[in-house]
Amino acid sequence: MNLNLNLDDRQRRILLVAGGGVAVLLFLWIIVLPKLGIGGLDSKIEEKDAELREMIRLYQNFEQIKGDVSRLETTITRNKDMSLLSELSATAEKLGISQGIDSMVSKQKPKNDFYKEEAVEMRLQKINTEDLGRLLYEVEHSTLVMRVRKMHVETRFDDPALVNVTLEISTYKHLEEEE
Repeated sequence: MNLNLNLDDRQRRILLVAGGGVAVLLFLWIIVLPKLGIGGLDSKIEEKDAELREMIRLYQNFEQIKGDVSRLETTITRNKDMSLLSELSATAEKLGISQGIDSMVSKQKPKNDFYKEEAVEMRLQKINTEDLGRLLYEVEHSTLVMRVRKMHVETRFDDPALVNVTLEISTYKHLEEEE
């Protein structure tokens, strides 16, 4: 292919310089700029989109936890006038295992900035595992905030169907309610 455009020397030089300039610009645009990170906006958009989705997920988790804390705060407020010793005695009476109570001792726990934790060590003698299970269920599913912190179970040698149990059950109250 012969391109004889009837150009004089000056016009040919201008055309060569312009063609070389276009070739250099194409080389920079296609090869050099993406390697320097100046191009590649699609990958940056995808990266930021993934970060946005993660932030939305974290915000939804935060809102769920905030709701859980609010419900727990409401429940702890119900503990205001509760005596843990009397509540556990009433629960044992309701379940028919009060005769198995060997002792109940109140324990003080360290305070934190917002709540005071009360605990009771409850020793039960000669109870069967079904009664123990019902007691644990009542404590954990109470309308008040109570939880079993520790439990030690020993099988009795005189009757293997019965056990001796030591439970530490705790509850929480607001600090301002105690002062």
